[in-house]
Amino acid sequence: MFIIVNTMPISNTHERPLLQLDPWMPEYEGSVEIDPADGSASGVDPTVEESIWRGIKVPPVDFPPPLYFIDGVRRTEARVLAWSAGTMVHGLLGTVAAGTVRSEGRVASFEACLVRRFLILGGGYKRSTTVRVGNITVEFEGFASVSTAPGELGSELQELMRQLEARVAEGVIRDDKLVFIDGPLAYISSLGPVVGVIKRISQPYLDSAHFDLVASLSVGERTPLFLISDGKRDRFSWYLRVGERRSFDHTLTGIIRLEVRAVVGLDNAQRLANTSAALLVRFSSVATRDPRAPQNLVPIGALENELRRRMGDPLIMRRGIEQRIFEGVEL
Repeated sequence: MFIIVNTMPISNTHERPLLQLDPWMPEYEGSVEIDPADGSASGVDPTVEESIWRGIKVPPVDFPPPLYFIDGVRRTEARVLAWSAGTMVHGLLGTVAAGTVRSEGRVASFEACLVRRFLILGGGYKRSTTVRVGNITVEFEGFASVSTAPGELGSELQELMRQLEARVAEGVIRDDKLVFIDGPLAYISSLGPVVGVIKRISQPYLDSAHFDLVASLSVGERTPLFLISDGKRDRFSWYLRVGERRSFDHTLTGIIRLEVRAVVGLDNAQRLANTSAALLVRFSSVATRDPRAPQNLVPIGALENELRRRMGDPLIMRRGIEQRIFEGVEL
């Protein structure tokens, strides 16, 4: 993906903008998906920490180990169709998994890795089924969706993955642990020291005067906190650059947005923001090992690979599903 940017000062508007590269591989959605027509979000206060915006460089700090990183993955195994009373019913068989990386010093381990499988049917239909895979029988738990459009069933699978992530997180989060969750905190109810890590920028939240600072951040530097108030899950947020960019990469390469629940208070939010800025740089990935580098942190990338391994081989699973459908599965 290419992004058009103007690399010249505003006074040189006669200069033509240059294309810059989105370094994420094209099999993934882009690292920046901001719609310029959307503008800044309402209910955002960028002055809660600093009235004059500047980059904040945090010296290295030690946080009592261990650190925890939580993520989930999902996979559509097969799509199915049925006709009931002349009405088409869409469905899919899908697998979700979630787990934790525990990082302490130079040692990391996988913990609390869970795998669940679902048969999602639209139109309110629900049934479970089993699939024989080699010498193992796996169950696809029935899930009824009110949706009738096939594309919305994938969103249901995403929702089930987020719920499994939340289940794993609630078992990990404690006051004496620092937890980083890949993605926003929408599904997390715990009020412990947990930080959401959003690696894809789909909404700037800030007006252009404040967002301009984001592109100029150096590695390990963060923006001041800003408060996002939506009346449902108010949160403090900040941007951080965790990795370098090449000269031809777009200027937001290496930028992630982080968030904590506003109920933790401004002082705790500042502490978590400073701790994240001091720690996460060491976990940034490289393009030779991760197609979403540098934003996809190394523990998260390793966890995603491990979870996919535990989900099983997709081709073998597909053969098992084909055999089961051949045998007959009633709606």
